[in-house]
Amino acid sequence: MKIIVLLATLSLSLAAPGLEKVDPEHPFPFHPTVGGRIVGGETTTIDRVPYTVGLLRNGALICGGVLIGPRTVLTAAHCVAPSVISNVALLNIRSGSSTHNNGGLRIAVTRMISHPLYRDCWWCEPDYDIAVLELASNAIATGLPASVISMYEQNADFNAGTYATVAGWGATTEGGAGSTQLRKVNVPVVGNAECARVYGSIISSRTICAGYPAGGRDACQGDSGGPFVINNRLAGVVSFGAGCARPGFPGVYASVPGYRQWIRENSGI
Repeated sequence: MKIIVLLATLSLSLAAPGLEKVDPEHPFPFHPTVGGRIVGGETTTIDRVPYTVGLLRNGALICGGVLIGPRTVLTAAHCVAPSVISNVALLNIRSGSSTHNNGGLRIAVTRMISHPLYRDCWWCEPDYDIAVLELASNAIATGLPASVISMYEQNADFNAGTYATVAGWGATTEGGAGSTQLRKVNVPVVGNAECARVYGSIISSRTICAGYPAGGRDACQGDSGGPFVINNRLAGVVSFGAGCARPGFPGVYASVPGYRQWIRENSGI
């Protein structure tokens, strides 16, 4: 699930048609939607993005995730927040499959470690949106199209216009149903200064923005926590955005370089 942000009137000149007006004292209300495709992308197969996993709650897809170790998944904190996952026993991942509802390996999650500064509340800004999951067993098996991905280090920076690949099983349209088949889309990085003109001070070294000025291609609900990959290395995970693929509103990703030390301390990787 990608957090769908209902923006307040940050600036009338920036407000897009159809955005809801909300209490100006709470500029980042959001409602995580459970369930869920990539908007404007294409179908793909897991062998092309073998580090991608589905997060399942009671067997149903709620988010994506990324294999950073054989028994370690990186995802978004809002995917495993107490309001979504009340008990770790409810949570599994599926690795090595192009579909989220069968094939590959289904593995229990034994521990969820969210960033301690992430706040699980309706009106909170979706900051520190990063989590590490420990698995009950190895998610990589002989003959299975699953593998880990290396991560960018703390000092990595990405120029505006650099293309990234996002993959997941989320909605193909804003508010739409999810996809059984894995999908991917390529989106260009948007500079943080430009992105902050839309989203404000939440855009920082902890975030990366990407999308097209005209919209049309983006991650969406159900893609949260999934991979944001540049040159075959993990640069971020899907976090939030104002709707899906709306003109003028890039998608926002939790930055791996921005959280690299925290990831290392909590995963050993």
